[in-house]
Amino acid sequence: MNIKFLRLIRNLVLFSLSIIAVQNTWAMRCLSGTKATSNFNIESAKNTTNTTNVGTITVTSFNDDANTLLWESQTYTSNFTCYDDAMTNSSEDAYLYVDDAAKKLATDFGNSNLIMGIRFNGQEYPITKTTDKIATGKRAISYQPDNFWSTSTAADNCRLIGKYGLGKRCSDPQTISLTYSLYIKARGSGSNFPSVIKDYDVFQLDGVGGRNGSGNFQEKVSGIRINYVECVPVLTVQTVDLGKYYAYQDVNTVLRKTPFSINVTTNGKDCAKYPFVGVFSSPLKVDSQTVTASESNMKDSIGIRIFEQGKNIPVNLNEKLDFGFSSGSQLTKDFDAGVLFLKKPTIAGKFSSVINYEVYFK
Repeated sequence: MNIKFLRLIRNLVLFSLSIIAVQNTWAMRCLSGTKATSNFNIESAKNTTNTTNVGTITVTSFNDDANTLLWESQTYTSNFTCYDDAMTNSSEDAYLYVDDAAKKLATDFGNSNLIMGIRFNGQEYPITKTTDKIATGKRAISYQPDNFWSTSTAADNCRLIGKYGLGKRCSDPQTISLTYSLYIKARGSGSNFPSVIKDYDVFQLDGVGGRNGSGNFQEKVSGIRINYVECVPVLTVQTVDLGKYYAYQDVNTVLRKTPFSINVTTNGKDCAKYPFVGVFSSPLKVDSQTVTASESNMKDSIGIRIFEQGKNIPVNLNEKLDFGFSSGSQLTKDFDAGVLFLKKPTIAGKFSSVINYEVYFK
């Protein structure tokens, strides 16, 4: 009987030690903001989060090539302070633990034709089931050597977070700054993403020991909805004859407007369902509304501006412009091209210019 009793006690002691060892891996709490200026109870500190609303992303057959960027958040630059809430008084770096423990984000995206990731320190980190953590390269808590006296800095570090007790010492909290953004790209293959609206945990800021269940900073995304559209716009090259002009005509005045249309063939059952937008651009851009001639002897003498038909304000280059709806097989938008002299031309001759246009779903 005595032998069995001793074995039971020994087993209980070993089990108790294993629980303590796991608890010690949770070595810090990382909260938004700079270091606290007065004592507080870290146990009751609220979990701080940032949630980015993604909204609807439209995926079509002309933007689903592998590595095509479909969405990216703003770039966040935020300060965080990490505290030694486990009273280890040791040094530890900060890590971004991606996804949640159940890998919900990686599972949904891994089975789809999309990839979600984190852009951090100039690198892209796609979130997959094998992605565990991303090293920030920044110290989160630092060992404090003067830990003998109850009035030492190490003891005061514990007092700051409401953890002081006899013999307890805490590392120095560190404030770190992180800059990151979130993105969604096309994978180039795979099944369509679930059609329901999705929310996810993207990462948690924590130490080398693993995720702290007490409430470290978390980055989340909400409202992800992927809209797959079957429609392919086919763009063609167009040539517009702008006519003849005389060198004695006025400078900086639109001399004549020539009407032209952009006609886009649209193939697919969904083409008539959604509005289109377009963007004009040119390598010969002079300012936000003007392009010039290709010929070197006409460059910066001849200017061309694009107007929506019936309007007197030029279209801004590199800005989105409503193109309206397709008929289901054709998209047409009417414009005027206006010619002006930027300065008096010194020679006669033909001139040409190039304006590019893109058309895609709004």
